[in-house]
Amino acid sequence: MNKIKYDNDILQPLREYLGNTVSLFLFALISIGSTSCSQNNTDNAVVGGDQAKSNKPQTASNHTTKKNGKVKFKAAGGTASFSLKFYEDGLKMLDENEAEITRITRTKEGKYKIKDANDRVLGYVTGNTPKFKIKDSSQQSTLFIFQRQQDGDWKLETEDVGEQLLCKIGKRDYGWKIESASEKELGKVKNENGRISIRGANGNTLFYTNDSFSGIAVVPFTLQQLTKPQQAALCAALNSESN
Repeated sequence: MNKIKYDNDILQPLREYLGNTVSLFLFALISIGSTSCSQNNTDNAVVGGDQAKSNKPQTASNHTTKKNGKVKFKAAGGTASFSLKFYEDGLKMLDENEAEITRITRTKEGKYKIKDANDRVLGYVTGNTPKFKIKDSSQQSTLFIFQRQQDGDWKLETEDVGEQLLCKIGKRDYGWKIESASEKELGKVKNENGRISIRGANGNTLFYTNDSFSGIAVVPFTLQQLTKPQQAALCAALNSESN
């Protein structure tokens, strides 16, 4: 019995040493495993976040640049109103019978030259976002200024008496709202379910298109201060910078 007790006394420190070593070893394994799991969770969270961001639905844009082909506008009853035939360097505006109203050509200098059906120069649109100028045929006189504001709205002015405000074009969820300088509603451009429509002050549809196009490029056709050729030229300039 004494011998057995003696042996146990000798082996006790070894057992304690081995026990502590095993405990430390197990603790190290657990720590490494926890760190690895934590790192994997973090990595998964990052990947998941990136995937969630990439899979997030993008808000549909109503700014569609037109480079070629036609955009046909119809009156409220569905009859032809006018159309825009696009080319790489401009467009033609045609009436309901496909007769040419005006021809807009982009020059090498980036100006939009306005001509009538007889090839007579009527004027120019110069500049780019945020400021366009509508000039006469000599380019010596600026007739109108179409300018974007810092909040994303636009305004139409005349230089006749020092940039007098003619109307304001406000961005809305549905498209654009056109108001006079005194904030009287003049009309709207609405983009709904793939249809862009121009509405009058009382909300009635004047004309519309089901073709893919830029909402802001349609706005010039609501500006009664401009002639049809001037409207088409400003449309061409805005279309070229849509995205």
